[in-house]
Amino acid sequence: MSASYNLTLVALSFGVAAIASLTALDLAGRVRASTGALGHAWLAGGAFAMGTGIWAMHFIGMLAMEMAATVGYDVPMTVLSLMAAILSAALALGVVHTGRLSRRRLGLGALVMGLGICLMHYLGMEAMEIQGALRYRPTLFLLSLAIAVSAAGLALWLAFHLNPAADRQPPLWQKGLAALVMAVGISGMHYTGMAAALYPEGGMPTASGGLSPHQLAVTVALVSTCIMVSALLISLFDAHLSSRNARLADSLREANRELKGMVYRDALTQLPNRLLLEERLDALLAAPPSMFAVFFVDLDRFKQINDSLGHHVGDALIQQAASRLQAAVRDIDTVARVGGDEFMVLLESEVTPDVAAALARRLVSTLDKPFQIEHSVVKASTSVGISLYPDHGGDKHALMIHADAAMYDAKQRGRNTFQFFEPDMTSHAERRSHLERRLRRAIEEGDLSLAYQPKVDVDSGRITGVEALLRWHDAELGTVTPDEIIPLAEDTGLIQPLGEWVLRTACRYARKWADEHGQALDMAVNISAVQLNDRHFVDRVKRVLADTGLPPCHLELELTESTLIRDPDHALEVLNALRELGVMLSIDDFGTGYSNMAQLRRFPIDRLKIDRTFLAEAVTNPQDMAIVTAVIALARSLDLRVVAEGIESEEQLALIRRLQSHEYQGFLCSQALPGDALESFLADRPQFDEPRPATSA
Repeated sequence: MSASYNLTLVALSFGVAAIASLTALDLAGRVRASTGALGHAWLAGGAFAMGTGIWAMHFIGMLAMEMAATVGYDVPMTVLSLMAAILSAALALGVVHTGRLSRRRLGLGALVMGLGICLMHYLGMEAMEIQGALRYRPTLFLLSLAIAVSAAGLALWLAFHLNPAADRQPPLWQKGLAALVMAVGISGMHYTGMAAALYPEGGMPTASGGLSPHQLAVTVALVSTCIMVSALLISLFDAHLSSRNARLADSLREANRELKGMVYRDALTQLPNRLLLEERLDALLAAPPSMFAVFFVDLDRFKQINDSLGHHVGDALIQQAASRLQAAVRDIDTVARVGGDEFMVLLESEVTPDVAAALARRLVSTLDKPFQIEHSVVKASTSVGISLYPDHGGDKHALMIHADAAMYDAKQRGRNTFQFFEPDMTSHAERRSHLERRLRRAIEEGDLSLAYQPKVDVDSGRITGVEALLRWHDAELGTVTPDEIIPLAEDTGLIQPLGEWVLRTACRYARKWADEHGQALDMAVNISAVQLNDRHFVDRVKRVLADTGLPPCHLELELTESTLIRDPDHALEVLNALRELGVMLSIDDFGTGYSNMAQLRRFPIDRLKIDRTFLAEAVTNPQDMAIVTAVIALARSLDLRVVAEGIESEEQLALIRRLQSHEYQGFLCSQALPGDALESFLADRPQFDEPRPATSA
């Protein structure tokens, strides 16, 4: 039986093979991207579409062979060949779906799939209804098997490597080129198998109810159309789903990024927050280096700046401080904001104590430089505490707590410095926390008290007034000194309610004295820098004077040098407002700060109080005596009254009398006394035989 080929149908068969290959590659990606029941559904649908496409290509190729006689096809055998094609396709997609494609799996899969395709082809050949049996040329028969196995292996390799991951799809041109390569392999196997066939001489078609060539052509055309339409619909639907899912995925990733930023980042500085810092500490502790360091950095007196200049200035200061800290460390280190004015720095690489100390000096130095914020120059400083792993703790909480304790120790040592953690610092931190709780309760429940120390005229010995001094005896803590109370109150924000309580209590006592004794009692009250820099301070003083009925001229506010020079322009504005009220003003502990007489002459000051440290040895130490002499002479030249503190002996009194100091305080006259004891003490003083009349309110 002679035969030739219709080139149009040959080209059509190649096109169908290419479409089937493209469909197979596309569905292979969908199968890899799907799991569970959906994955199995895509696998079944893909096997049917791919197998049907290969089968259609085979039978179009069969129709392309123009034989001398009309040939029919056996239906059961034809259906069996279709099933072989579908099973082969299912095997291929199953190999792609199950994960990593090893060489062994690739070889075994190619062999089974290739044999399945050959089985489909030769079952289709056997479906031809002709007289006699088909025989095959051994060489071409084996070559067709080899081509089928090779084509199957190439198809598996391309399907796997063009779809390496569920979220990555190759460009369309790559899939198209791969489909053409697969189509060449499938067509090559088919036409090699056709060429291997030896038809019986004179064999005529057998009479049967099989499909005619015309019927077969229509059937194959319909099947091919279904494949192409199905592939197109699947492709469009897949593209739509992929596009929508991609948009949703992008939106979700963006939302996750924003959420993560909110959860792990500080909103003001965009630095890592405590949560992210702790996660990085956990990761570092999972495989720790031999040593790393945790720094606790706190801005000194930040609340004072925030209250006096406004929260917008405070926020800008925090932002600039954060930038300076980031610039001072390496890219691999972490700077986190863990509180209002609190930062932590994590040095993640190998760190020695010398390296940690060098960085701490750099941090203190960079934050000590003035900050330019809007039109103001803000001066701040910082205290730094350091804990080292593993010397100071083996877990994140211990390292953070110990760095915090070291920071508070640095504050107690004068601020603007750093300290490494030491074991006894934990007790200091615990005491400070307990002290804060007890002080807050003492202010709320009125468990504080005032003592009053007289001020004495040097020449006459007459009592000129008293200074109110804070006293606190706690049931649990015992006696707590002002040197411990005031810094704690400034750092925790308790200084405002505490300071107002002291001012109100002292003014009420002075007014009560005037009402009961018919004479005025000048009252001096110490003012903290935080109070002075509060924008509402003058209004508070007005309100206290109005509520207690004390005339302003009998109230004296004492301020330290450092309070005035911290923000001189603001201090001058506040002091002028107080002077307009009629309040007296004095500089306490003069000589211990960094100011000088030329600087202080700008302020409306009435008195200077020479610090007790200079007078303690002024009688015997020529240098201290020279300082006291110079201060008194300069003060008198500027028409300021001078008060000497800490006078405990007649020799000291004789010295300041000779140097023409105006007043003194000290144990030589009296220690600070409670209100009742002061009344008894002053009642025995002969200086009050001629009382001064009280000024009317």
